[in-house]
Amino acid sequence: MYGQNAPVDGRASEGGSGLDRAGFDRLVLDRIAQLAPDADRDAMAVVFNLIRLANVVVADVETNVHRPRGLSWAGFRILFALWIAGPIEPRALARLAAVTRASISSVLNTLERGELVERRRESADRRVVTVLLTAKGRRAVASAFRAHHARERAWLAVLSPAEVDTLAALLHRLLATQPAAPEPTGLTGTSPRS
Repeated sequence: MYGQNAPVDGRASEGGSGLDRAGFDRLVLDRIAQLAPDADRDAMAVVFNLIRLANVVVADVETNVHRPRGLSWAGFRILFALWIAGPIEPRALARLAAVTRASISSVLNTLERGELVERRRESADRRVVTVLLTAKGRRAVASAFRAHHARERAWLAVLSPAEVDTLAALLHRLLATQPAAPEPTGLTGTSPRS
């Protein structure tokens, strides 16, 4: 996306209907220069492109791998987490699969209707539910994973093995050192307590 040396053209005042990705990137630079001239363009480029790439990759694997198998992206993540972790409580499963606690029940209902998962009350506390893969679920997640991994490899084919290692290490470091959440502010940039 944009970076310190990206050119800014005169299209900033035009409508965006005819913009391609490069034109949009130039427009971003122009608008940001007006709004926040001291903005760190490199930080913006990294985060914007990480988000852009994540969204494109998710759409790609959901469309080309998971939907044809009758799964959603959230459904695959839950099956995969169960495949790795084994039987687990829904709240822990939601955390591992990066699914909101609000949506875990809905996704589990869909997977259970498809006979891919099962919920059991196995502990002394009958309120505690454990989710586990069925035999059909194990076959489904294994098949989906193989196709998913083929797409991952296709996406990374443009990078050398050393570049893949570097990228993986950098992403891992970013994930491991997530900054603390900022204090809540209003739209004007002031604290709601002021």
